[in-house]
Amino acid sequence: ELTLSTSLQQAAALRQSILKRAFSGQLVPQDPHDEPASVLLERIRADKLGAINRAPTMRIKAKMRHTEKPQKSISRGMQND
Repeated sequence: ELTLSTSLQQAAALRQSILKRAFSGQLVPQDPHDEPASVLLERIRADKLGAINRAPTMRIKAKMRHTEKPQKSISRGMQND
């Protein structure tokens, strides 16, 4: 049981170490052409804001589609000429 407890503690420490290295960019080679995180975050904010601003229009259009009555077509056999 002592071995199990020690193994769990080591696993937790290893996980923390891996996460720390991942967040600091030490696990994989870094591409110098990647955009900075601040630019990515700003683009995400802008996209999100655009989606929020478009949402009411999209809901109105969807509601209109569901409330429109279908056009009744008259087949040739039923027309009175």
